[in-house]
Amino acid sequence: MHNATTSALNVAQGPLFRFAFALAVLGLARLALLGLSGMVAGYVTAGDRAVFRRKLRLHLLWSICPSMVINTVRPFGSRAMYAYHVFLCCTSLLFRFLVVVLPVFLVAHVYLWERALGISWPSLPSRLADILSITIIVSGVVLFLGRIYSPALRTLEPPWTFFKPVLLLVPFITGMLVRHPTWSPMSYYGMLLLHVLSAAGVLILIPFTRLLSNMHTRLRALVPDAAWRPAEEDDAKAGMAMVRR
Repeated sequence: MHNATTSALNVAQGPLFRFAFALAVLGLARLALLGLSGMVAGYVTAGDRAVFRRKLRLHLLWSICPSMVINTVRPFGSRAMYAYHVFLCCTSLLFRFLVVVLPVFLVAHVYLWERALGISWPSLPSRLADILSITIIVSGVVLFLGRIYSPALRTLEPPWTFFKPVLLLVPFITGMLVRHPTWSPMSYYGMLLLHVLSAAGVLILIPFTRLLSNMHTRLRALVPDAAWRPAEEDDAKAGMAMVRR
């Protein structure tokens, strides 16, 4: 291994990855706190709790299966096209779940956490890890091509968001080649460096680009009254009540 590759790999596996991981954790914690505060504010300001519960259902449905919300506002035109988009949502759920969970239980990653923190947990058998990695790659490709095919998503989503599955696939494809060096067109350490850099890049992007979200378009862009903030007419009514007092 060349000295330059060694130095780059040490930096990538050390300070760069620690920075990326910390940024991802803190960024996701910030988003969670903002979401929680928005939910509390929506509950407190809601004049009608039924309205709040409807908004909450819409937000949950938007996270799990946004096609149901889209079909309500902008019908897909046929049952086949609706079923197609529900299939995309299910594929996205599987893809995002495995993207988050699989790296935690890969044997090489478990070893790194044990070396860094002194704690360990069971890892997946090599064969099962390969099967799940291939599942991620196949579902990511299906999601990428399937989203491009959809006229509704091409209308709603910004063009760059169609490449989100591709960005998430890079660490898994490179990781697969690291675990099977005979498949790799590059040297082991070169592919390992690419794997670490791509993983760090994904971690850095996650809090800022909604990489793990099913949709990049906000729910309120499609259903304006689903926003947590009170409707303008409610604000007007509250203002009139204050004037009368």
